Amino acid sequence: MGILRKIRKVIIGYNHDHTIRDNLGQTGEIHNESDFDGSVESIYIEERINQKCGCFADIGGRCADCGAVSCVRCHQHCGGSENPASVGCGKPICREHTRYKTIGDGLTLPFCRQCAGKLSRKKCRQITTRLLLSPFIEREEPR
Repeated sequence: MGILRKIRKVIIGYNHDHTIRDNLGQTGEIHNESDFDGSVESIYIEERINQKCGCFADIGGRCADCGAVSCVRCHQHCGGSENPASVGCGKPICREHTRYKTIGDGLTLPFCRQCAGKLSRKKCRQITTRLLLSPFIEREEPR
C-alpha cells in the first residue's frame, strides 16, 4: 500500500513574558493503511504550556503576590513548606518573589517580601540592643 498521509507533530509553548507562542520542535510521521485490518492510525497534536518560571513540569501553585503559576519544583511557601511550625506567613510565592533568609539554626528558608523585612528589622534590633547593653553586661572570660 502507498502513503495515505504525512503528519507533522508540532510542540508549541506559550511564553508569558512576550505573549507569543514558541515553537519547541516538531516530529514528522508517515502513516500507511494497515495490511492487517485496513485501518488508519490516529494522530494527536500536543500543546505544552510552560509555567511562569520557565519550566514544563506540572503546576505547583499560584503566587499570592503576582498571580503567576509556577511548577512543583519552583513553587514555595513563605517560611518553608516542610517546616511544621512555620516562621513566615505561609502564603504561596513564586521564584521571582522569594527572598531567602538564614534563621538562627543555620537553616535557609524562603520568605515573602513582608516577612523577610520583618526578619531583617528584628535582627537589626537585636544587634542594636546588644551593642547598647554591652557596656553594662559583664561576661566571664573562659579559662
